[in-house]
Amino acid sequence: MPLASPWYNAVSIPALLRHARSTYGRAMREALDGAGYGDIPKNGLYVIGGLATEAREAPLARIIADLGLSKQASGQLVDTLVERGYLERRVDLEDRRRLIVTLTERGRDAALVQTSARLHVDRQLEARVGQRGVVTLRKVLAALIGLGKDTHQPDTGPTPTPRMKTAIPILFVRDVTRAAAFFADELGFETRFLHGDPPFYGAVSRDGACLHLRFVGQPNFPELAAREPSLILVTIEVSDVRGLHAEYAARGVNIARDLLEHAWGGTDFHVRDPDGNEISFVQYRRVETPRGTRA
Repeated sequence: MPLASPWYNAVSIPALLRHARSTYGRAMREALDGAGYGDIPKNGLYVIGGLATEAREAPLARIIADLGLSKQASGQLVDTLVERGYLERRVDLEDRRRLIVTLTERGRDAALVQTSARLHVDRQLEARVGQRGVVTLRKVLAALIGLGKDTHQPDTGPTPTPRMKTAIPILFVRDVTRAAAFFADELGFETRFLHGDPPFYGAVSRDGACLHLRFVGQPNFPELAAREPSLILVTIEVSDVRGLHAEYAARGVNIARDLLEHAWGGTDFHVRDPDGNEISFVQYRRVETPRGTRA
């Protein structure tokens, strides 16, 4: 007697995708409702989740394009999120024709709840199909997305040369929550997001500098730092290194290496985080070219 075909073979792929998406949506909605964020409108989860993964502020025009909605509908969605305290919106000082949207504290809190619910579904899925199954699923979905772009992408002429944007250092830490607290309490950073329960990944930022934090069982950089003096993991350029040094001294921050002017044109000082990662804060100065030589 032939075996019955699995039920999913009789269901179209678009229907499977719709129901699979509803699994995540339902889990996130239930978690948000329970945490007091039940007033997020339809498609609002996409905006809040997308902004939570941004290392920098996001232009409103790109958010609208990513939503795939009309400009009017997208604008109304953003207006609602602003009115309900999830987003703040302002003019981009570098280009006053653009509007910048960022998450408020309420928006960041909702994003953490949403992310935790999504990761819970991820873990349940991996428990059923294994890590290899999840990787295969991602590859299949990526291929399907690429197929759609190949089919509908208009011919706009030569492809422009890709340009690199922001580089984000990733620090290996033994406790993501503790590391984020150190950067916030000691160095004046802001916690952008924490993923997982307990968190295994996170991000902190201050002004234009952003650092990601990744959990590892035992960082090996402290051992290397003992053998290699000034083994810097991150260099952050600042506008006033002496002012920042004075701020950190007033905070009682443990300065690993004090202010030092270098012949190559920089003045820096070092701070070491709880896991031994050494961070250099540097201000570059113009080095005068001796007369009679070419610059």
